Amino acid sequence: MSVHTKLEPARRTARKRVLMMGVLITCGGAHRVRIRDFSSKGAQIIAESGLAANRDVLLKRGDLCAAAHVAWIKGEEVGLTFYRQIPPEDLADIGLP
Repeated sequence: MSVHTKLEPARRTARKRVLMMGVLITCGGAHRVRIRDFSSKGAQIIAESGLAANRDVLLKRGDLCAAAHVAWIKGEEVGLTFYRQIPPEDLADIGLP
């Protein structure tokens, strides 16, 4: 292995940088969140209220409602992995190219 070898695998889906509002529904209730980036397989959000990792949630934005798993938390930043890939036409419906 050389010094220039990448250790992290490349992302398989293109993420779109956005600044949108959404609602994250947890067992503890609904929380307004800011969506930082979005792809067909997951999203990065900013959540001001405390969330726990390794939980199931629903992310709602407009007509889109996606079941997700909280993959990681770093401060207010939260990484979500969707259980089902979001089709391109559904991404277009919420304003993503």
